[in-house]
Amino acid sequence: MTRARAPVVLKFGGASLEDPGRVAADIRAIEAAGVPVVVVASARDGVTDLLTDALQRPRSRPRHRAILEEIERRHPGLPLAGRRHLHRLARLLSEVERTPGRDAPLADRVLSQGERLAVHWLSARLGELGVPGTPVEADHLGLITDNAYGASCILLDRSGPAVRRGLHRLLARGRLPVVTGYFGRSLEGRVATLGRGGSDYAAAAIGALLGASRVELVKRHVAVLSADPREVADARPIPELSYEEAEELAQFGARVLHPLTIEPARAHGITLRVRSLDDPAVVTTISPPRPGRRNRALTILRPLRLLRLRVPGGRQRPGIVAEVSERLSAHRVNLVQLYTSSALLCLVLDPHQVVPAIRALAPVTRDAAAMLDGPYRVAIVTAIGDGVLDDLATIPESVVAGAEGFSATPRALSIAVPLARGSRVLRELHRALIPPEPT
Repeated sequence: MTRARAPVVLKFGGASLEDPGRVAADIRAIEAAGVPVVVVASARDGVTDLLTDALQRPRSRPRHRAILEEIERRHPGLPLAGRRHLHRLARLLSEVERTPGRDAPLADRVLSQGERLAVHWLSARLGELGVPGTPVEADHLGLITDNAYGASCILLDRSGPAVRRGLHRLLARGRLPVVTGYFGRSLEGRVATLGRGGSDYAAAAIGALLGASRVELVKRHVAVLSADPREVADARPIPELSYEEAEELAQFGARVLHPLTIEPARAHGITLRVRSLDDPAVVTTISPPRPGRRNRALTILRPLRLLRLRVPGGRQRPGIVAEVSERLSAHRVNLVQLYTSSALLCLVLDPHQVVPAIRALAPVTRDAAAMLDGPYRVAIVTAIGDGVLDDLATIPESVVAGAEGFSATPRALSIAVPLARGSRVLRELHRALIPPEPT
């Protein structure tokens, strides 16, 4: 496929599938210019939550029946192939009821049914609107992942030949592929999901593998803003982001993008566009950095917990940071943030990981005479943007006062503050770094 005929990948989130007519109009507008389209679809709105609820109540047969009925209600007019997936879901839930403990591969098989049902339902609706689609299930297509069930990574090199062959064959026949997002097939040959928001990641990976001209992430009520509008009333849309800025936003808690979405796009030079189905003017383009562009965005992560580890001798004790990291890793504890001084390590964690962290660090406190105190309730407020280090002098003293930790990189300033001050610090930092637009 020549670059002039490189496809556009359109990914539609669950809420945007509520209006198949708008989806069809988007597809027609691109195809009218002679450009082929590949659609990637999430599960219909709320369906993944229902499936998660079913897994959280593994022995509740009445609840499973009610969930099956609700999921069927949300997919009216399913073709025969789609109805087979409903029957398969019923069998999977019966298997969940019989399986002791949590079986991660089985859970991923259950969760994948939302996207499978969605592509069959959407393909049928598009056909009724004169835009016939061909449902494609990503694991059958050959989208290969590692074996980290529930939060898998796509293996682009392993996936490339099969994905290109399968989708190019459909496009060459003039067909519209409607591909499942959110999951692929593990190296063990099982269904493996990519984590919440994984359909964005799948779309970016498919776009990279096809050499797409761009990947559009179409969301119904979501835009990339300078802050959460529920926290900051004058948050504004951000028209452009570099790959690195978008990646930092995702990692520091902006829920618009899956954290891994950026990597395949950056690696293959693919432009991403995040846009609103309701308001086509609200678009954020994600591409390589451009000289002179200045973006600032603020995020907040909460609720979090902070543990202080005071080590006698501090820097005179070589390897202490490595030892702490190894012990936490052995207990499957992930650090959200680490702040260090000459004698103090401040560990920021999700609340549910505090007890495992204290257990993991018990040998350090015993053998090294280190002192551990906390946990303290904190939030992390982060300012993101290329060149953000230039803004250090403009940070208000009221923001820094009482901070529990501070870190800075070329595109992220991160401050841990007491949880009760999180919202206020977010607003103060937004005012300092993103002055109001002139009226």
